Amino acid sequence: MGSTQWQKHWRTRRVPFAEECRRAGEAFLVDLKDPATAQRRVLDDVIALCADSLHWKERGHDVLTTAPDAFRDTLPVMRYDDFTEEIDREIRTKGGTLSCSPVLRWLKTSGTTGVPKRVPYTLHWLLKYRIPAMRAMWGVYLEHHPEILAHPYAALDTQTVYEDVDDFLAGVPYQAISNRHPKINARDWNPPWSAAPWFGTAAPSSHSGRMYHRIRHFLGEDLRFVSAINPSTLISLRDLIVEHGEDLVRDLAEGTLEGRPHTDPDPERARRFQAVLDRGEFTLKDVWPSLNTYSSWLSSSAKLYLPRLEAVLPGVSAMPFMSCGTEGVTTIPVDDSLDSQPLAVGQAFFEFVPAETDLGALLDAGERVETLLFDEVEEGRDYHLIMTQANGLYRLWTGDVYHVDRFVDGTPWVHFVHRDGIFHSFTGEKITETQVTRAIERAMTAAGRSVGLYLCGPRWSEPPYYVMVGEISDPGEEQDRLLSEGVDRALQDINIEYASKRTSGRLAPLTFTTVPHGGIAAYVESRRQRGNTTQYKYKPFQQDTDFAADILGDTASTGAHR
Repeated sequence: MGSTQWQKHWRTRRVPFAEECRRAGEAFLVDLKDPATAQRRVLDDVIALCADSLHWKERGHDVLTTAPDAFRDTLPVMRYDDFTEEIDREIRTKGGTLSCSPVLRWLKTSGTTGVPKRVPYTLHWLLKYRIPAMRAMWGVYLEHHPEILAHPYAALDTQTVYEDVDDFLAGVPYQAISNRHPKINARDWNPPWSAAPWFGTAAPSSHSGRMYHRIRHFLGEDLRFVSAINPSTLISLRDLIVEHGEDLVRDLAEGTLEGRPHTDPDPERARRFQAVLDRGEFTLKDVWPSLNTYSSWLSSSAKLYLPRLEAVLPGVSAMPFMSCGTEGVTTIPVDDSLDSQPLAVGQAFFEFVPAETDLGALLDAGERVETLLFDEVEEGRDYHLIMTQANGLYRLWTGDVYHVDRFVDGTPWVHFVHRDGIFHSFTGEKITETQVTRAIERAMTAAGRSVGLYLCGPRWSEPPYYVMVGEISDPGEEQDRLLSEGVDRALQDINIEYASKRTSGRLAPLTFTTVPHGGIAAYVESRRQRGNTTQYKYKPFQQDTDFAADILGDTASTGAHR
């Protein structure tokens, strides 16, 4: 679609899109003031949708009532793998096995916890849940920052893409949730920029290629807002400008895009951009002085990007991204709070189990799992999340642990803490990502520094120990020594089992090696793969210490303890 055509589409969609988002946002606020009614509505809907499915009839679930107690007494808590047989059947039937809505796509998870899952994306789930959630979030963005729709180049949306699909399950597309192509119908996700050349299928599918196209289209424009799922995408935006600065200057001057005719030559715009590059330590605010807001995940380990984001986006305000996964939406922002968001009570039927419960052991033993409803959780505690979605996946133990921060109008405000079972343990110490982050925060604070990105992995030796590499403004051997001692000492205070193993000599002191800011981010970016670039996540905990050799060089792979 040519420049004139896509901008015409933008103008046509601008007002309807804003109205759709406003209505979705208002509906969500109504639910938050009456969460019990919203939860009952979701449960009624799920039962009505699934009662006649093959799975429910075969299991005898089709006779249950919509009372929450009856639902929990009848249907067991499930893990994803418990649905494998039904998912295999659903792939063949294309609907009617888990729910009575046709499967339009199979959603592919980013694969951060193993083999990518296959999540049914049904017509009902798409129209009644997933799209309204997106609209509600953008309704908040537009309420706080109406300039997002000031003109066609005001917003750069990297959180969703339109890409051709090259993977199928029995003829049905198998793709990431962030890929909204092809559009199902007029009620599908259709922002004003959906026809823009930097957004659609004409753009390259590789991360670097697509980012280059985005940058080229927006250079010199009045950009106000950038939206991303992962903060690493925002960091890589600047990194790619540095890497391809010479090509971008040439394309601007010659009016080309990767050497092909694109616009009229603009030597003056190229000169101004070259002046920015010549500064060396430029920011995205230098590239786009009009930029005033970005949105991204900024909870759990993603918050470690904040120092780097503040350096790359100085003075630019942040808006939160919803807490969600391929399996469903858990929270939707209603304001600019980065630390906590309200439970999305109209998106799923939610249940909770105290995080200290060994839920896996209970399920392995076939024991009944007692759950709590949204109004039975307590402020200040962590919980396993169990949710029932209107795509047929019921009482699914997501593996996510959430912290309850407070209640507002009866609705809990929560934030994601960590994945259950993601820990390191040589001798039963079971150190978690949260514990390591807290230990690093203590050591960094004592040293008068802020926490940046880090990676942690187990190294087998006699005795074994943990290897950490972290970003700091002034890396060096003295900082390595101080932080190694400080983090090790703090971790012993936080985890008594770690302290016991250290005292008894069953674990050697951990090592913390410092690298300049950007060192970890560059490594994370290098791990992106085609097909999950938008959803790719930064994971502080690594299964081994190969990262140390990759970041620090061959000397880090010797395994010698300092």
